[in-house]
Amino acid sequence: MSCQGLSRGARAMENSSSPARYEAQTDGGPDSTSNASNAGRNGPTRVASIGKSQQRTLGKTSSLDAMEQEIRNQVEDLPAFARELGKDDRFRNLDPSRMIFTGSGDSFACSLFAHYLSQMQALAADPYELRLHPKVAENKTVFITSVSGKTRTNIQLARTVRGLAKKRVAITANPESPLAKECDDVIRLRYRSPGILTSGTASFSTSLLAAAALIRRLPKLDSLHTMERRAAGWARRLRVHPRGRFLFIGSGTGYSLAMYAAFKIHEVLGLSAQYQHTEQLGHSQLFSLQEKSDNILFLSSSSDKKTSEVYRALAKSGFNSYLLKSDTRDPILGTLQMMFCLQHLALSLGRKMGLQECAFLTDRQKLALSSRLIY
Repeated sequence: MSCQGLSRGARAMENSSSPARYEAQTDGGPDSTSNASNAGRNGPTRVASIGKSQQRTLGKTSSLDAMEQEIRNQVEDLPAFARELGKDDRFRNLDPSRMIFTGSGDSFACSLFAHYLSQMQALAADPYELRLHPKVAENKTVFITSVSGKTRTNIQLARTVRGLAKKRVAITANPESPLAKECDDVIRLRYRSPGILTSGTASFSTSLLAAAALIRRLPKLDSLHTMERRAAGWARRLRVHPRGRFLFIGSGTGYSLAMYAAFKIHEVLGLSAQYQHTEQLGHSQLFSLQEKSDNILFLSSSSDKKTSEVYRALAKSGFNSYLLKSDTRDPILGTLQMMFCLQHLALSLGRKMGLQECAFLTDRQKLALSSRLIY
């Protein structure tokens, strides 16, 4: 497998060129960054899920170095986790139309991925909104993804749908968390963490695989070394406008990745980033874009003709457009392929900007506010 794009202008470019013990991390979105020393107990952390004990680990090692290590660890950790998921028959043959996936931040992006992977049969919902309308969960299996298992709204949701949902399943790295204890069953996320608070990567990819395994059989993950290496090369070669905003655009599973990509730009670089459905771009947001400065990145699966067409239209019109297109028909492999590229994109841009730490770790006031909003 190889990573295509990001293609700039009207031209596409293709890049060429035994895990140790597992520990846990935290949720996605503002609730999904990574802290390994407490893995398994506290889970990872992300912008929104950073507690006081985790804040005390700052200053020991570069969070960008920790992020890079975690990205590379996925090459071994994901196949091992996939094999473990393949042996778990607790949720075999569930009807996707009787499933609901929910979570916050990165975990919500994973929920959307499951929704699209199921061909929109499984529902993806914001946990707070689902809590407002609990009848939706009646006689359905609700999968609540929270790496830390401590997000307040997720725990409240689990309590609200007790007795309504057929089963409440926590997808978490922390089996002793309040969420895990409240739910009827647990799918435990397993991956190595470097022990330093950083932006979530393996927490996202393992959550992605856990959700995917509930929808369909996982493919063999025997080419991740090549996939990750090519993604790193692609990210190093990419040239974006240094003062431009970021807009990530995709359809289906590409949209869930667009959301995740924007979260990484927020957390690692502290820069403005948005995400949008391919179809919606031309209806209003197009009129807010700056042709020469905004960085517009299109994320396309191999079968997504619409996103490629819109990319070509904007590139031809002079917009600073890029295309990242997977070259495999398998939607799970294609998603992992683009995921590695997006993780390396945030990391590489952070290095080029001369950052030593992820941006979210340098603003203590917002970090504290984030924790109050989430926990």
